Amino acid sequence: MIKDTEIEKLIVDGKKKTAIRIGEKEESLPSHIFQGEKLDSLIIQDGHVRKVRYEAIHYEGEKRYVYFDDMDLYSLEHLFTTHRKNALNIVRNIAIGLESADKDFLNLETGVFPLYRIFIFGDDGAFLLSPDIGDVISLLRTPEERMSEVNALIRRDSEDNYRLIAEMGELLYYAASGELPYISDDVRKYKYREFSLQSALALLSESLEDKTLGFINLILHAKRQEMRDIMGNNSPAKALSWFITRSETLEWNLEERNECDRKKITESDEFRLFSEKAYSGAKRNTFFRKKGTIIIISLVVAIFVGTFLYDYISNLLEPPISAGLDQEGVIMSFYDGQNRLIVDDMMSAVKGADVPQEMEVMNLFVTSRMRMAYEAINPVVSAPKWLEEGSPDLPMGYTVYGVTDIRMERADEDTVVAYSTWYTPYAEDGETENDGTDTTNPTYSIVFVKEVTQVFDFEWNDRGWWNITGAEITSFDQVDEIRIDYISPSGIQNP
Repeated sequence: MIKDTEIEKLIVDGKKKTAIRIGEKEESLPSHIFQGEKLDSLIIQDGHVRKVRYEAIHYEGEKRYVYFDDMDLYSLEHLFTTHRKNALNIVRNIAIGLESADKDFLNLETGVFPLYRIFIFGDDGAFLLSPDIGDVISLLRTPEERMSEVNALIRRDSEDNYRLIAEMGELLYYAASGELPYISDDVRKYKYREFSLQSALALLSESLEDKTLGFINLILHAKRQEMRDIMGNNSPAKALSWFITRSETLEWNLEERNECDRKKITESDEFRLFSEKAYSGAKRNTFFRKKGTIIIISLVVAIFVGTFLYDYISNLLEPPISAGLDQEGVIMSFYDGQNRLIVDDMMSAVKGADVPQEMEVMNLFVTSRMRMAYEAINPVVSAPKWLEEGSPDLPMGYTVYGVTDIRMERADEDTVVAYSTWYTPYAEDGETENDGTDTTNPTYSIVFVKEVTQVFDFEWNDRGWWNITGAEITSFDQVDEIRIDYISPSGIQNP
């Protein structure tokens, strides 16, 4: 969440303004940022929503700011300190603002609303930052900040449309205890079993009314069927009506706290024992997730089936070539298989997903192997190798295929967006147009250059590596056509 040090009062043209720091002056931003119409931010107070727009971008020394008319704006950190007694009203106002917002404002790529777009307004209001400014802040956040502001809010076993409701419960937990419930890696790996809120409050010599405590615990521990009953058939934003309605009659009797009060919980013996248990549970779960299935299968096979069947199953269970790699490494292995036209390598980590380029790679593989069998040549030249050699001319009948310039951007902890450049003999309509103008004696071929965006979804399997569970191509734009003149087949060394 945005820190107090990132919210400042500035004097601009002789007038006092409220400014939010959005990085350093020298940090580059995409050229389209802040072009076009400004988007609305939302102020929610007493359940009423009004729109406000930032005035301009301002540089103060080496800092870059976006500023608004002067207003009382506070970091969400104050939910536990100066604004703790009003935390229920603040979180309700956040929910009301999110429920009223349209899909473009919410931009729920991960299912949760990033904490860096949420502020406290006045005594008990909320301020939700517009998506255009939010996108800029997102670009400049560190991986650690993104983890604490987005990923740490997401329970792996939660329904997508329930996640905003869960986020509101997590903010109430934060207001009461001073920490988000799933901020610890061990807690997330230990089946999302957070430190008891009742225990946290007891360490502060406080308690919440049973109905309020039960409401927060219900949100945090709801089973999948309970989630579905709560959210119904509503969209993520409209599902918040359940939270807004049921929180209206709750009592919130907690008072302001100081920063040092957080340590009363995190440095207590109770929290230390909890952390040790979470660490042990996380270590155990990780071990069995990675090794458990293989160990059990191996034992059963060794005892009851014998050496022959054991060897057979062991081969069957052989990890993919991408085993042991992180998500980005799996994607690079996937594209390496595509470049080499080895479908088995490309698809080794893919489970239960349709891969758009699979048939294209398979067709090129069959074509290349037939030419190798009958003519002893491989007519498909790898695009990375061809570019590395200076884009030379090719023998007649050869073509270029492959993926280059792979760039990746993380959408959430289980989704990576890959941007790449493809070289392919196929035009946008899928037809091959590479015979030049003379169909009886062609003198050149055409290779089409395309900019491709492919979204990879991942799932950690019980055997200890990442599987690709989705590989949707979301954009496929032809940007260039390259003419490659034909030469004698002796003029190039096949890859």
